[in-house]
Amino acid sequence: MGHFAVKLGSTLILFSLVVGVSLAGNFDYNPAYQGGVPGKHKNDVTSDVSGTGYVREYTEVNTNNLSLLEYAHGSGTLDFAEILYDEQKSTTGDYLYWIDYNTGQWVRAYAGASSAINYTRQYDNVQSPTSFAYGTGWYAAHPVTYNSLLKDKNEAKSYQEQVTMHRQVEYARAVKGDIAVDLNCTAPTALKCGTGSASMKIDDEIIQGTLHMGELMGMPMTNIKTPKYSLKQGIKDPVILIDSDYIGDFSIQKTMNVGVSKSPPSWMDDWLPCCSGGFFDIPSYSFDKEHGLQKGIFDCTCRNTSISNMLPKWNTTMAQLPTKKHQYEP
Repeated sequence: MGHFAVKLGSTLILFSLVVGVSLAGNFDYNPAYQGGVPGKHKNDVTSDVSGTGYVREYTEVNTNNLSLLEYAHGSGTLDFAEILYDEQKSTTGDYLYWIDYNTGQWVRAYAGASSAINYTRQYDNVQSPTSFAYGTGWYAAHPVTYNSLLKDKNEAKSYQEQVTMHRQVEYARAVKGDIAVDLNCTAPTALKCGTGSASMKIDDEIIQGTLHMGELMGMPMTNIKTPKYSLKQGIKDPVILIDSDYIGDFSIQKTMNVGVSKSPPSWMDDWLPCCSGGFFDIPSYSFDKEHGLQKGIFDCTCRNTSISNMLPKWNTTMAQLPTKKHQYEP
């Protein structure tokens, strides 16, 4: 396409939740990575396609807690462009440490992973039969005819937020519009809240086809071992369920947006971040990064730093006292 513009739908569905600590759990991760998690990475893809013929496209993107699927096929005059970006920002290799609010003891747990997927697609496709002669043999004299109605499918999933969104066009003679998908999962740290969001913005015009749009948010998997909650997990008693089908000629705009806030653990705070043993025995994945502000108190570097900045200059080989009795004491 000569230009790329994204229009926003006029219908807004907004939902936000505040949940408790959401550290790494059995239900947080993309099933594609149950045997392991992908390393940190970034992926950036753009495309701009126009022509007459037959097209089949399949795109699947996975992070360890998000996934996106785009599938399309059809014959005719096709004109579309897309932008895809995904990033695995962190994995579960790091640990979190905090002082448990109830026990006062240090607790260690895996930190949840953080990732994002952004996808935008604009399209103006008209279906028609197309024929091609291949090579110089039998198919040169007997052209192959493609007569495929248009299909375009998008599916977005956020596993930690228990959210999936779906849009699918099938059997269409023509489809024009754009779609934007944004997925973000940021895990909480020992001190800061995490956030999760999933959105799908759809603006479609279809001719003689079917269009399905849907959204599902399952019951969070936080009480799976408690009998009275176990029957309400996942899709058995969803928090959100949207299921819409349109058959014929339609112009539709819809925006689906879910936001989730994930709380950090509850600390039992002391005047200094240690409760037993020595200061340098505090568990930490990065001691200097987490406790650098207090470290100088215990290794005396804060005294040396202060003295070095004194004006007039201090002579640290002598006590800074006015009496002769103590003036040569270090």
